[in-house]
Formats: sequence, C-alpha cells, structure tokens
Amino acid sequence: MDENETKFLAQELARTMGQIKRNAMRPTSWHGIKPSEFMLLHTLIHALPLDAKGMKVSDLSAHLQITPAGVTHTLNSLEEGGHIERLADPLDRRIVLVRPTAKSREMVESMHAQHVAFLQELIGFLGEKDSRELIRLLSLTLDYFRERRNRDADKSNRDGE
Repeated sequence: MDENETKFLAQELARTMGQIKRNAMRPTSWHGIKPSEFMLLHTLIHALPLDAKGMKVSDLSAHLQITPAGVTHTLNSLEEGGHIERLADPLDRRIVLVRPTAKSREMVESMHAQHVAFLQELIGFLGEKDSRELIRLLSLTLDYFRERRNRDADKSNRDGE
C-alpha cells in the first residue's frame, strides 16, 4: 500500500471514529451524571470488593489511568450528587477512602443493563459473523494502542534519563 492510500485510509478511519463517537456515545448526562462520572463509578463498584471499606484515590487513579487530580475533580461532583461517600481509612486517618452509595450501585446496574441491551441490538443488526469480526478487529486495535502506549512510555523514560 502506498503512502497516499495509507493517508486516505487514516482520514477515513478518523472520520468514521468521529461519527461513531457523535452518534453512538451519549455526549450528555445519564441519570444526571456525565460519562466520565459513570466510568469512575463503574470502576469503583467493580474494582472494590464488597467487604472493603472503600478505595484510595490513588488506586482509583491507577485503575482509570488518569491523574489523582482528575479523579478528585470527578469525585467532588459525584459526592455532591450523593453517588459516593468519603471516609477516613480506619488504619490511617490521613488516607481518604471512597465508596459508592446504594443509590449509585442501583443506577450503574440499570445503566449497564441498558448498555448491554443496546449492544445486543447492534449484534442483531450486524449478525453473528460481522459481530465476531468487529470484536476481533477492536481487540487488535486495543493491542496496538497498548503497545504504542508502552513504547511511548519507554521512549519517554529513556529520554528523561
């Protein structure tokens, strides 16, 4: 494939991905929370063992791969809406733990069920063969993104030495 064809395909991919983001992803709030807030709640609920008192902001930051400041900003909004609560770690009162409320657990379950139903509709539209091919291609795409991120991090570490 020549450079012009590669450039054309890259532009088509960018256009298509932009259209998917605009048409398939909900840009506004769901149940009064933003998509980024939903992702944080979903991560908190699924990464936190049921018997745990809560999760440290730094651990949540690592799970989401965003800065602790970004997590704190999102947590502030979720706390105002009654979706999370903060409490001191019983072993070290300097550490703040975060946990979801019962309200947020119910909401995330409901939203997750709606999302699965949406994806089932997509699978019905695409059919089994194309759905499996889409999953295969998206998995390869994620592999590329991970490899690229690791390669960039390695390069950044070498440049900083």
